[in-house]
Amino acid sequence: MAAEPTHAHTHWQARDAEAFTELMLAKTRQYGVIFYDAALRVTGWNEAAAFITGWTAQDVMGQPTALLFTPGDRERRLDEHEARTAEIVGVAEDERWHMRKDGSQFWSSGMSLPLHRDAAGTVTGFVKVFRDATHLRARTRYLENELKENQAREAERSTFIGTIAHEMRNPLSPLKSAHQVLQLFAGDVERSQNPLKVIDRQLGFLERLVEDLVDLTRVKSGKMSIAYTKTELQALLHEAVDSCRSAAQAKGVAFHLSFPAVSIRIEVDDRRIHQVFVNLINNAVKYNHPGGDVWLTATVDRTHFICYLKDNGRGIAPDLQPRIFEVFTQAEGTHAERGAGLGIGLAVVKEIIALHGGTVEARSEGVDKGSEFIVRIPLRPFA
Repeated sequence: MAAEPTHAHTHWQARDAEAFTELMLAKTRQYGVIFYDAALRVTGWNEAAAFITGWTAQDVMGQPTALLFTPGDRERRLDEHEARTAEIVGVAEDERWHMRKDGSQFWSSGMSLPLHRDAAGTVTGFVKVFRDATHLRARTRYLENELKENQAREAERSTFIGTIAHEMRNPLSPLKSAHQVLQLFAGDVERSQNPLKVIDRQLGFLERLVEDLVDLTRVKSGKMSIAYTKTELQALLHEAVDSCRSAAQAKGVAFHLSFPAVSIRIEVDDRRIHQVFVNLINNAVKYNHPGGDVWLTATVDRTHFICYLKDNGRGIAPDLQPRIFEVFTQAEGTHAERGAGLGIGLAVVKEIIALHGGTVEARSEGVDKGSEFIVRIPLRPFA
């Protein structure tokens, strides 16, 4: 048999209970304690409850416990449900938003328990213990958002990988066909010219794709750098147009150029700026209609050179315009229009221009209404 508790042991239990009661009801600020009766009216309110909610015991004595609940929870009578669950189950654990006196809300974590029963076993009084766990709720929300962002990034990677495969497969078919034609007309120089042009054009596409992929990794790691050299703006733009001329001719797209007659000397990373305009011009060709037009004009002010690239092609949908320079934006679509492809070229364009201290802007009145890109870059690095 278990030993009967000694008088001293009983004395310590009573003393501990008394100290604990004083701590919970008068000294602690972490745990609010509310007593309420079967009619759900407040009969007791400790200092922590006042500290957490802003209501003093004088404010709430005799008031319904529903004052703690949000208006929506009151409509659902969740204050009654909490008490009924405590009576039936023996405890009602609860996490929900509760109200403060000033109208603000806090995330409450706690429980209600039946405290008194009459001779018939009916509960006549309850106690509710709770704490302000808003910081934990905020942390949970943060982790939930992190999870969603990670899931979104994983979905982007899957789309990215699938689109890479699609984009790299596209030039393989014409390359293969051109190779077969070259085999048929081996030694016939004249008939070999067109297949060679196809091969040259598709290899150029693959080369730019790989370059964009490499630059994307540099952008993501913050390792893209600028090496300034002095060059002429007109020569740089002509070179970029020439790089895209083969693709334009294959689609019947015409270029219209307008540059100042006097040489404009600039100090930029000419290889990177060439890459910017090749990307922009190729996009103007790619998203144009057969027989379409592309206009490239340039001008200069005291501190910057400004280039306008306009086309009468497929345009940009309104919902896509705010995100046109974001990585993976283009990968959302599956058709041969704005929204198709990897969508990394414009992201790289924006980064290169930003590294030069410049800006790029996209304009379009909508689908099939053409588009315009405006590039503004300092003539030389700012000191």
